Amino acid sequence: MIDSAVRTARTRRRWPNLIAGWLGLACAAAAAVGVLVHFLGPVSTTVTLLASFSPLAILGALLAVALLVAARWWVAAAMAAVVAAAGVSAQLPLYLGAPASVASEAPTITLLQANIRLGEADADALVERVRRNQVDVLTVSELTEEAVGRLAAAGIAELLPFAHLEPKMGGSGAGIYARHPLTEPTVLPELVHNNLRAVMTVPGAEPVAVYALHPVPPYPEPAWRWATDLERIGAVFAAESRPLIVGADFNSTYDHRRYRDLVSAGTTADGELLDAAEHLGAGIVATYPADRWHPPALAIDRILTRGATPLTFVRVDLPGSDHHGVLAEVRLEPRGD
Repeated sequence: MIDSAVRTARTRRRWPNLIAGWLGLACAAAAAVGVLVHFLGPVSTTVTLLASFSPLAILGALLAVALLVAARWWVAAAMAAVVAAAGVSAQLPLYLGAPASVASEAPTITLLQANIRLGEADADALVERVRRNQVDVLTVSELTEEAVGRLAAAGIAELLPFAHLEPKMGGSGAGIYARHPLTEPTVLPELVHNNLRAVMTVPGAEPVAVYALHPVPPYPEPAWRWATDLERIGAVFAAESRPLIVGADFNSTYDHRRYRDLVSAGTTADGELLDAAEHLGAGIVATYPADRWHPPALAIDRILTRGATPLTFVRVDLPGSDHHGVLAEVRLEPRGD
């Protein structure tokens, strides 16, 4: 009778441990995949979509550690801890940031990147945002002819009188509005959407190339189109001879290897291409989707610079859009004597 009772008690304890252990293994396996895709770069829609949510894998790995420790599966728990550590190390550059910038007399500008959702965002609210934050450059994604008219009616030209606009129906249009003169307006070739470049002349600063970019998304478009757009943009950055500032909906996060390759391609002998969020240690500044019941999950709206230094980087609301905007103060390179 006693032996039977002992066996029954052991069986009752074993089943919770087995359940916790197998759940822990499942969480650890899923987390390992989620962390691994951060480092991989094949042209694959599945890999690209998984990489978008790679930071969540860290939470899965931590849950796996807790379950496996509870099950007393020590070796498996240690392996899950290694997965968690790898995930943390992958995200760490976003939170470290550079040392505080030394004060300088060089000119500064404020750049606002805004995806206005097929031209449907509230034009009055966007212009008020430009006024309130004393924006010097506004880069616009998904600019339509109707949106150009509504922004004009809201008074955008009073604040930013210079413009390079290539509106288009749907999500392919783009625009650059600026407080200072723009020259050399161009549309980058061989890209699916309108992606723009112009040169802005700011008093006291070297002329700076301004880009308004919007590569195609990796889904539902074929992933190879997205990858090709990023490669071509990286080549453009590598060939750019001027200091540059970029406002973009990259349809990519820091966890996409292809995006990190683009940033690396833009680092030349003239200077390092800086992602403002990474440079400042701002972390994951998620901007999409902005019109749901839950918080935004993906940090796809970004500001980049080379030969110019991001000083601040924050997220702002864009009423009527499915994106938040991102706003940065940037110190330009002073004009040489």
